[in-house]
Amino acid sequence: MWNQIKFLLKRKNKDRRRPSQAKVTLTLETASPQHPDITEKLPSDVLSNIFIRLLAKEIAQLRCVCKSWNALLSESSFIKSHLHHSIHHKDEILLFFRHAFSFDRRPFTAHTSHSPDLELTNFIKLPTSPQSKDTRGDIIGSVNGLICFKYGSYDYAIHIWNPSLSMVLTLPPYSLPKDEWMVNHFRFGYDPKTDDYKVVKLTKLSGAISMLSQVEVYSMRKGLWQLITQRFPSNIKWVSDEEVVCVDGHEGHVHWLGYTDMEQKLQTILAFDLGAETFREIPLPDSILHLHEECLNAMGVLGGKLCVMSCIFEAGKCEVWEMEEYGVTESWVKHHGFSQFSADIVPYGFTLRGEFLFQVDEDANDDCLVLYDPIAAMAKNFKKMGRITISKVVEYVDSLVWVVPEERDISSCSISKF
Repeated sequence: MWNQIKFLLKRKNKDRRRPSQAKVTLTLETASPQHPDITEKLPSDVLSNIFIRLLAKEIAQLRCVCKSWNALLSESSFIKSHLHHSIHHKDEILLFFRHAFSFDRRPFTAHTSHSPDLELTNFIKLPTSPQSKDTRGDIIGSVNGLICFKYGSYDYAIHIWNPSLSMVLTLPPYSLPKDEWMVNHFRFGYDPKTDDYKVVKLTKLSGAISMLSQVEVYSMRKGLWQLITQRFPSNIKWVSDEEVVCVDGHEGHVHWLGYTDMEQKLQTILAFDLGAETFREIPLPDSILHLHEECLNAMGVLGGKLCVMSCIFEAGKCEVWEMEEYGVTESWVKHHGFSQFSADIVPYGFTLRGEFLFQVDEDANDDCLVLYDPIAAMAKNFKKMGRITISKVVEYVDSLVWVVPEERDISSCSISKF
């Protein structure tokens, strides 16, 4: 790691055309965790521009070098700069989680710029399996390098995981209404106004007229669950949280596709404001609402804007609609359309690089994952290891973001490093 820092510093000096390169290099060569003399020679902005190029786990180690480095590398501004650099300058790595994954079964990984293969690797270290009789887990969402997942079949234990730092936060239990039948829908997102990460739980109880019978929100800054009394004034009877590609927290909101109960027809987008903790509806384009009843839909973020991809299952045709101005119905525009696939097609969502991910069912015995580049109009097929069912796709982001602010009371939470 020290050699890597020396290399980055040499390159930085060369870019700035400073004549003191040899002197600074000598300082770095003599620097060590016991004698970090580099901090006396370089301004903090230069150090920051060097350190943001390192991996999160390496930066975590450097925090132990001295107090000045710990202060610099723990600043909120540095953590955000490192996150921005990770998102915009790293090779895209996708993590493919199987349905009802288990911690003794690693997710598949794909380096989309290097190989079209899905591989089982030790790229990330999975957390220790929670103490539960039920060994099945499901991904709730992912944002800024944090992955939220649930474990169990009924009274789910919720966890938030940073793979880069090998840290896991186990949330305190949420309320469980005493009802014979209930369905929970979870979302995980980021509120930029309060710099807070939140888990939202919608609960539908048996016999309830409204979809939103109970709403509960977990705030990381507060460290607790809170019931939300505001109800959503709509005829939405159920929502879908089956999006495969996890992109949450857009514009400080989390979203669901809302359907009517009787016809099971797509009706609207249900948005929850993580800051105000209120609901709103975002109408969909008429083109999507009037599509064939066998249409499958996926929602996500494309180029920083809310998008919906609708595919007619048996026709292999897809439309992608983009909302140019968030929350403004009239700003929906058709971003892309294609129909070059002759097989059944299932939309998965969008990647950070602006590509479309979907599944093409080629025959009864096999299907393939496809990554489509709308600019080049080219599709890349992933080679799978046997027939597997993909539940969630997470874009890996190397991140220093952690979920426990220093000022928070964490007595009701469990934090572990593995």
